[in-house]
Amino acid sequence: MNLFTAAYLARLELWGLMAAVVQGVLVMSSWLGWERATRHATAAMRYRLVCLHFAALALSPAVTMAIVHWAVSGAGIAPPQASLLEELPRQMDRYRALLALALPLAGLWFLGAAAMSLQLARDAWRLARLTLHPAPASLQQRVRTLAVERMGVAVPTVELAAVASPLVAGARQPRLVVPIRWMRLPSAEQEALLLHELAHVQRHDYRWNLLQRLTLVALWFHPVAWLLYRRLMHEREVRCDALAVSHGAAPLKLAHALLRLAEHRAPPALAMAATGDGDFVTRIHRLLGLDAAPTRAPVGARAAAFALSALCLLGLAGGRLGRVDGSMADLYHASAFGPTVSVLARDPAGTFALRIKRGQVLAATVGEQPLSRDRIRQHGSRVTLLDATRQPMLALTVTPQDRIEWEARP
Repeated sequence: MNLFTAAYLARLELWGLMAAVVQGVLVMSSWLGWERATRHATAAMRYRLVCLHFAALALSPAVTMAIVHWAVSGAGIAPPQASLLEELPRQMDRYRALLALALPLAGLWFLGAAAMSLQLARDAWRLARLTLHPAPASLQQRVRTLAVERMGVAVPTVELAAVASPLVAGARQPRLVVPIRWMRLPSAEQEALLLHELAHVQRHDYRWNLLQRLTLVALWFHPVAWLLYRRLMHEREVRCDALAVSHGAAPLKLAHALLRLAEHRAPPALAMAATGDGDFVTRIHRLLGLDAAPTRAPVGARAAAFALSALCLLGLAGGRLGRVDGSMADLYHASAFGPTVSVLARDPAGTFALRIKRGQVLAATVGEQPLSRDRIRQHGSRVTLLDATRQPMLALTVTPQDRIEWEARP
C-alpha cells in the first residue's frame, strides 16, 4: 500500500469518525423522540423501533464513507495553485501529517475492539464451562408441552446447571438451562418463567443478541451505542414478558418469579436470562397493569419523532461534502482506487493526449499520431515524448494526482 492509498483510507476514516459522532447525536435524538411518542405503545413496536435505531447507528458511518467515496470518484481534479514540482512536496508533508493523526486513532480503535472481543470470548467461555446435568423427564415433558402446545416452537434441549435464573443459549440450536434449585419455586411461577424463556426461543433472541454484541465490538467507543443497547435489552425482556402472558402465564406469578430471582441475577451476557434486564420496576408495573393502557400518542409527538428521524437521513447527505474537498479528489486519483484519466491539451504546436493512472503515462498521442510505448520515457514525475527519430519533442511533469505541466511548444 503506497502513501497515497494509506492517506486516502485515513481521510475516509476521519470522515467515518465524524459521521459516527454527528449521526450518533441525530440517532439518539430520534430515539428519544420516538420513546416519548410511543411511551404507551406495545412492547413489540418499541422493540422494533430501538432495533431500527441501533442498526442505523451501526450502518450510518459506513454509508457515509461510501457516499464520500462515490462523491469523490465523480469529482474533477482541481488546477494546481503553484508549480507542480513545488506543490508536490507540500502535499506529501500534509499526507504524512494526516497519517500521523489517523494511525493512532485506528490503533486505539483496534485495541478497544480487541478488548471487547476478549470480553465476548470470556462470556462464551463462561457459558461453555457450565457443568450441565440432564433435566428430569417431568421437566422435559413440561417444556415440550409448553413449547408445542402453547408457543408453537421447536423444543429446545433442557438441562440443569448452577445458574441463578433460567436462560436460553446457543448459536445454532437453542438450549434451555434451568437452575438446579428450580423445584423451590411454585409450579405457576416455574411455568411463567419457562414461557418467558420459550418466547426468547420463538424470537431467536439468542442469535440476535450475539449479532448485537458483535456490533458493540465495532462501536465500543460510542456512548450512544451502549445507551441504545441497554434500551434494546430492556424492550426485549418486556416483549418476552408480554408474549409469556399472552400464551398463558399469570402476570402476578411471573412478577413474583422475577422478584424472587432478582436478588441472584447475573450480569447479562450472551445468554437470554429472564432476569437479564435491570429495569425491573417498569417490567413489574407492566405485568401488574400499573402502566396506562396503550393509547395513540399525540399527533405532535409523532410528528416531532418523524422529523428527528428525517434528520438522520439528511445527515447521510453530508457525505456529498467530500466532493468539495479538493484534497480528497487528489488522494483518490493518486490512490489504488483512482481511475485511468484521459487528458487532452493544446499549445501553439498543436494538441496532444495522454492516458494516465496514478501518475504513470500509459499511452500518448501527439497530433493524430499515437506513440509506441518505447517513445514514452518516464523517470518519476518527468515524462519525455520522443519523435520518430527518438529525439525529445515534448517534456512534461506528471504528478500521482494525474495533473500535468509542460512548457508550451512554439
